[in-house]
Amino acid sequence: MSITKIFQLFNTTNLEFPLAETTINELINLFIQRHSCTIEFIEIVIVDEAEIRRINSEYLQRDYITDIISFHYHETSKFMDSSSRPLLEGTIYCCLPRIIEQSREFSVKLHTECLRILVHGLLHILGFEDSTMEQKKIMTIEEDAIIHQITI
Repeated sequence: MSITKIFQLFNTTNLEFPLAETTINELINLFIQRHSCTIEFIEIVIVDEAEIRRINSEYLQRDYITDIISFHYHETSKFMDSSSRPLLEGTIYCCLPRIIEQSREFSVKLHTECLRILVHGLLHILGFEDSTMEQKKIMTIEEDAIIHQITI
């Protein structure tokens, strides 16, 4: 029996991404369980500062470096599968140099910060927002819950 892979990882930098594909798969499965969703396919692209800034400027009209940008590929993030579960498909761009800086700033392991960023991107694809302090608080609670499960 073959297992269908629901994500693809592309590293366009010369830096090593510290998460193994088995860890990413575990993270995605925990996310699916916690949020009762179906993931059709997620593309994870590791980029440098120049590329994340270009994407941010071109698609979001923001001229700065950020840690992550997520795009979902359905007209609405609430698109449902045949069992009425949210169906997710999208791309997550992760700026590894920025994530490395953040792990140092927040005094957390790089592995943990990468997990947080991936969960954050999945939450955006699911429809979560973080433009207000209340929304950021809710996202942080969700990130922490999944990270705690995977790092036990």
